[in-house]
Amino acid sequence: MPVNLSFCCTYWLNLLILGSSIIEIMHATSFELAYRYHKQLRIDLFILDLSLFGADGFHFLEKFPNERSNTIIVSAYNDLAIRAFEYGVLDYLTKPISEERLRLSLQRFFIRSNRKGKLNTSPIRIKTRLSKVDIHKLDVRLTDLMEVKKVYQNENLSLKSLAEELDLHPRQLSEFLNEKKHKTFTSFLHNYRIKEAKYLLERYPEKKISDIGFEVGYKSLSNFYDAFKKELKITASEYRQKNFISTISSNIAEPKNYINV
Repeated sequence: MPVNLSFCCTYWLNLLILGSSIIEIMHATSFELAYRYHKQLRIDLFILDLSLFGADGFHFLEKFPNERSNTIIVSAYNDLAIRAFEYGVLDYLTKPISEERLRLSLQRFFIRSNRKGKLNTSPIRIKTRLSKVDIHKLDVRLTDLMEVKKVYQNENLSLKSLAEELDLHPRQLSEFLNEKKHKTFTSFLHNYRIKEAKYLLERYPEKKISDIGFEVGYKSLSNFYDAFKKELKITASEYRQKNFISTISSNIAEPKNYINV
Protein backbone atom coordinates (compact mmCIF):
# COMPACT_ATOMS: atom_id res chain seq x y z
CA MET A 1 0.00 0.00 0.00
CA PRO A 2 1.52 3.35 -1.00
CA VAL A 3 1.67 5.96 1.75
CA ASN A 4 2.31 9.64 1.17
CA LEU A 5 4.32 11.20 3.96
CA SER A 6 3.44 14.75 3.04
CA PHE A 7 5.83 17.15 4.76
CA CYS A 8 7.05 14.60 7.36
CA CYS A 9 10.52 14.13 8.78
CA THR A 10 12.54 11.22 7.43
CA TYR A 11 12.69 9.46 10.79
CA TRP A 12 9.09 8.39 10.17
CA LEU A 13 10.21 6.05 7.44
CA ASN A 14 11.65 3.40 9.72
CA LEU A 15 8.68 3.55 12.08
CA LEU A 16 6.22 3.08 9.25
CA ILE A 17 8.06 0.20 7.63
CA LEU A 18 8.51 -1.87 10.78
CA GLY A 19 5.89 -4.56 11.08
CA SER A 20 3.43 -3.09 8.59
CA SER A 21 2.06 -4.01 5.17
CA ILE A 22 3.25 -0.79 3.59
CA ILE A 23 5.12 -1.44 0.37
CA GLU A 24 5.93 2.07 -0.81
CA ILE A 25 6.48 5.46 0.83
CA MET A 26 6.68 8.86 -0.86
CA HIS A 27 8.01 11.89 0.95
CA ALA A 28 6.71 15.23 -0.34
CA THR A 29 8.40 18.42 0.80
CA SER A 30 6.01 20.81 -0.91
CA PHE A 31 2.34 21.13 -1.76
CA GLU A 32 3.17 20.89 -5.46
CA LEU A 33 4.91 17.54 -5.04
CA ALA A 34 2.10 16.18 -2.86
CA TYR A 35 -0.46 17.25 -5.47
CA ARG A 36 1.59 15.53 -8.16
CA TYR A 37 1.72 12.29 -6.18
CA HIS A 38 -2.02 12.50 -5.60
CA LYS A 39 -2.68 12.96 -9.31
CA GLN A 40 -0.34 10.23 -10.52
CA LEU A 41 -0.72 7.55 -7.85
CA ARG A 42 -3.37 5.87 -5.76
CA ILE A 43 -2.47 6.96 -2.24
CA ASP A 44 -3.96 5.02 0.68
CA LEU A 45 -2.78 7.16 3.57
CA PHE A 46 -1.57 10.73 3.97
CA ILE A 47 0.47 11.93 6.94
CA LEU A 48 0.39 15.72 7.00
CA ASP A 49 2.95 17.50 9.18
CA LEU A 50 1.74 20.96 10.20
CA SER A 51 5.07 21.88 11.76
CA LEU A 52 6.34 23.12 8.40
CA PHE A 53 3.25 24.89 7.10
CA GLY A 54 1.11 25.50 10.18
CA ALA A 55 -2.56 26.21 9.50
CA ASP A 56 -1.74 26.48 5.78
CA GLY A 57 -1.49 22.70 5.79
CA PHE A 58 -5.28 22.62 5.89
CA HIS A 59 -5.26 23.85 2.29
CA PHE A 60 -4.43 20.28 1.34
CA LEU A 61 -7.61 19.05 3.03
CA GLU A 62 -9.59 21.81 1.32
CA LYS A 63 -8.24 20.79 -2.09
CA PHE A 64 -8.77 17.05 -1.57
CA PRO A 65 -11.88 16.63 0.65
CA ASN A 66 -12.18 12.94 -0.22
CA GLU A 67 -8.81 12.27 1.43
CA ARG A 68 -9.65 13.75 4.83
CA SER A 69 -10.63 10.45 6.41
CA ASN A 70 -7.36 8.96 5.12
CA THR A 71 -5.17 11.65 6.66
CA ILE A 72 -3.22 11.65 9.91
CA ILE A 73 -2.31 15.13 11.10
CA VAL A 74 1.00 15.68 12.89
CA SER A 75 1.79 18.80 14.90
CA ALA A 76 3.94 20.02 17.75
CA TYR A 77 0.90 21.70 19.30
CA ASN A 78 -2.58 20.72 20.45
CA ASP A 79 -4.31 23.95 19.45
CA LEU A 80 -5.22 22.75 15.95
CA ALA A 81 -6.62 19.37 17.01
CA ILE A 82 -10.28 20.44 17.10
CA ARG A 83 -9.99 22.09 13.71
CA ALA A 84 -8.35 18.97 12.31
CA PHE A 85 -11.15 16.70 13.55
CA GLU A 86 -13.70 19.15 12.14
CA TYR A 87 -12.32 18.15 8.75
CA GLY A 88 -12.89 14.50 9.63
CA VAL A 89 -9.25 13.40 9.68
CA LEU A 90 -8.29 9.91 10.82
CA ASP A 91 -6.07 10.96 13.73
CA TYR A 92 -4.10 13.84 15.24
CA LEU A 93 -0.65 13.11 16.64
CA THR A 94 1.27 15.54 18.83
CA LYS A 95 5.06 15.57 18.83
CA PRO A 96 7.13 14.01 20.21
CA ILE A 97 5.46 10.85 18.97
CA SER A 98 6.34 7.47 20.37
CA GLU A 99 6.61 4.46 18.10
CA GLU A 100 3.76 2.84 20.02
CA ARG A 101 1.46 5.83 19.43
CA LEU A 102 2.26 5.76 15.74
CA ARG A 103 1.64 2.02 15.58
CA LEU A 104 -1.78 2.48 17.20
CA SER A 105 -2.70 5.15 14.69
CA LEU A 106 -1.63 2.97 11.77
CA GLN A 107 -3.39 -0.04 13.24
CA ARG A 108 -6.56 1.99 13.42
CA PHE A 109 -6.13 2.90 9.76
CA PHE A 110 -5.64 -0.73 8.70
CA ILE A 111 -8.63 -1.94 10.71
CA ARG A 112 -10.87 0.77 9.34
CA SER A 113 -9.63 0.18 5.79
CA ASN A 114 -10.52 -3.51 6.03
CA ARG A 115 -13.91 -2.71 7.51
CA LYS A 116 -14.51 -0.04 4.89
CA GLY A 117 -13.79 -2.52 2.13
CA LYS A 118 -16.56 -4.77 3.42
CA LEU A 119 -19.05 -2.02 4.07
CA ASN A 120 -18.61 -0.30 0.73
CA THR A 121 -20.79 -2.99 -0.88
CA SER A 122 -23.75 -1.51 0.99
CA PRO A 123 -25.40 1.70 -0.29
CA ILE A 124 -25.57 3.04 3.24
CA ARG A 125 -22.48 3.08 5.45
CA ILE A 126 -22.57 4.29 9.04
CA LYS A 127 -19.24 4.72 10.76
CA THR A 128 -18.51 2.77 13.91
CA ARG A 129 -18.77 5.72 16.29
CA LEU A 130 -22.28 6.45 15.03
CA SER A 131 -23.52 2.86 15.08
CA LYS A 132 -25.28 3.36 18.42
CA VAL A 133 -26.68 6.78 17.55
CA ASP A 134 -30.20 7.28 16.24
CA ILE A 135 -29.33 9.21 13.09
CA HIS A 136 -32.88 10.46 12.50
CA LYS A 137 -33.28 11.80 16.04
CA LEU A 138 -29.85 13.38 15.86
CA ASP A 139 -30.76 15.12 12.62
CA VAL A 140 -34.01 16.42 14.12
CA ARG A 141 -32.27 17.71 17.26
CA LEU A 142 -29.53 19.35 15.25
CA THR A 143 -32.07 21.03 12.97
CA ASP A 144 -33.93 22.35 16.02
CA LEU A 145 -30.75 23.79 17.51
CA MET A 146 -29.69 25.45 14.29
CA GLU A 147 -32.98 26.58 12.74
CA VAL A 148 -35.22 27.19 15.75
CA LYS A 149 -32.88 28.08 18.60
CA LYS A 150 -30.31 29.52 16.18
CA VAL A 151 -27.33 28.53 18.29
CA TYR A 152 -25.07 29.53 15.41
CA GLN A 153 -25.60 33.14 16.51
CA ASN A 154 -23.38 32.39 19.50
CA GLU A 155 -19.93 33.59 18.47
CA ASN A 156 -18.33 31.04 20.82
CA LEU A 157 -20.12 28.03 19.33
CA SER A 158 -17.63 25.25 18.70
CA LEU A 159 -17.68 21.63 17.62
CA LYS A 160 -17.26 20.63 21.24
CA SER A 161 -20.04 22.83 22.64
CA LEU A 162 -22.50 21.81 19.92
CA ALA A 163 -21.65 18.14 20.50
CA GLU A 164 -22.37 18.59 24.21
CA GLU A 165 -25.80 20.01 23.36
CA LEU A 166 -26.46 16.83 21.39
CA ASP A 167 -24.98 14.49 24.03
CA LEU A 168 -22.29 13.39 21.59
CA HIS A 169 -18.53 13.18 21.51
CA PRO A 170 -17.08 15.89 19.21
CA ARG A 171 -15.73 13.22 16.88
CA GLN A 172 -19.18 11.64 16.59
CA LEU A 173 -20.65 14.96 15.53
CA SER A 174 -17.77 15.56 13.14
CA GLU A 175 -18.30 12.17 11.51
CA PHE A 176 -22.05 12.76 11.28
CA LEU A 177 -21.52 16.09 9.51
CA ASN A 178 -18.94 14.60 7.16
CA GLU A 179 -20.91 11.43 6.46
CA LYS A 180 -24.46 12.78 6.27
CA LYS A 181 -24.11 16.48 5.49
CA HIS A 182 -20.89 16.21 3.48
CA LYS A 183 -19.55 19.22 5.33
CA THR A 184 -16.98 20.07 7.94
CA PHE A 185 -18.24 21.71 11.12
CA THR A 186 -16.81 25.03 9.94
CA SER A 187 -18.56 24.96 6.56
CA PHE A 188 -21.78 23.74 8.21
CA LEU A 189 -21.67 26.70 10.60
CA HIS A 190 -20.84 29.17 7.82
CA ASN A 191 -23.83 27.99 5.78
CA TYR A 192 -26.27 28.88 8.53
CA ARG A 193 -24.64 32.18 9.36
CA ILE A 194 -24.43 33.31 5.74
CA LYS A 195 -28.02 32.24 5.08
CA GLU A 196 -29.15 34.39 8.01
CA ALA A 197 -26.96 37.27 6.84
CA LYS A 198 -28.55 37.12 3.38
CA TYR A 199 -32.00 37.36 4.93
CA LEU A 200 -31.05 40.34 7.08
CA LEU A 201 -29.39 42.13 4.17
CA GLU A 202 -32.57 41.75 2.13
CA ARG A 203 -35.07 42.40 4.92
CA TYR A 204 -33.36 45.33 6.64
CA PRO A 205 -31.60 47.54 4.05
CA GLU A 206 -31.07 50.22 6.69
CA LYS A 207 -29.08 47.93 9.00
CA LYS A 208 -25.30 48.22 8.90
CA ILE A 209 -23.52 45.30 7.30
CA SER A 210 -21.07 45.20 10.21
CA ASP A 211 -23.95 44.82 12.68
CA ILE A 212 -25.35 41.96 10.63
CA GLY A 213 -22.00 40.19 10.68
CA PHE A 214 -21.85 40.27 14.47
CA GLU A 215 -25.54 39.40 14.81
CA VAL A 216 -25.22 36.13 12.90
CA GLY A 217 -22.34 34.98 15.09
CA TYR A 218 -19.03 36.18 13.68
CA LYS A 219 -16.40 37.41 16.12
CA SER A 220 -14.69 39.62 13.58
CA LEU A 221 -15.81 41.47 10.49
CA SER A 222 -12.91 40.11 8.45
CA ASN A 223 -14.12 36.54 9.09
CA PHE A 224 -17.64 37.53 8.10
CA TYR A 225 -16.56 39.28 4.91
CA ASP A 226 -14.28 36.41 3.90
CA ALA A 227 -16.91 33.75 4.61
CA PHE A 228 -19.63 35.67 2.76
CA LYS A 229 -17.52 36.16 -0.35
CA LYS A 230 -16.32 32.56 -0.30
CA GLU A 231 -19.91 31.31 -0.08
CA LEU A 232 -21.53 33.61 -2.67
CA LYS A 233 -18.56 34.83 -4.76
CA ILE A 234 -19.59 38.46 -4.12
CA THR A 235 -19.22 40.78 -1.13
CA ALA A 236 -22.01 41.50 1.33
CA SER A 237 -22.35 45.08 0.07
CA GLU A 238 -22.52 43.86 -3.54
CA TYR A 239 -25.18 41.34 -2.54
CA ARG A 240 -27.27 44.04 -0.87
CA GLN A 241 -26.91 46.39 -3.83
CA LYS A 242 -27.78 43.64 -6.30
CA ASN A 243 -30.86 42.67 -4.29
CA PHE A 244 -31.91 46.32 -3.95
CA ILE A 245 -31.70 46.87 -7.70
CA SER A 246 -33.60 43.63 -8.31
CA THR A 247 -36.35 44.72 -5.91
CA ILE A 248 -36.71 48.10 -7.59
CA SER A 249 -36.90 46.48 -11.02
CA SER A 250 -39.58 44.06 -9.81
CA ASN A 251 -41.66 46.89 -8.35
CA ILE A 252 -41.44 48.86 -11.58
CA ALA A 253 -42.50 45.84 -13.59
CA GLU A 254 -45.62 45.22 -11.50
CA PRO A 255 -48.83 46.24 -13.34
CA LYS A 256 -50.73 49.07 -11.74
CA ASN A 257 -54.48 48.86 -11.10
CA TYR A 258 -56.46 51.93 -12.06
CA ILE A 259 -59.98 52.77 -10.89
CA ASN A 260 -62.29 54.32 -13.45
CA VAL A 261 -64.54 57.02 -12.10
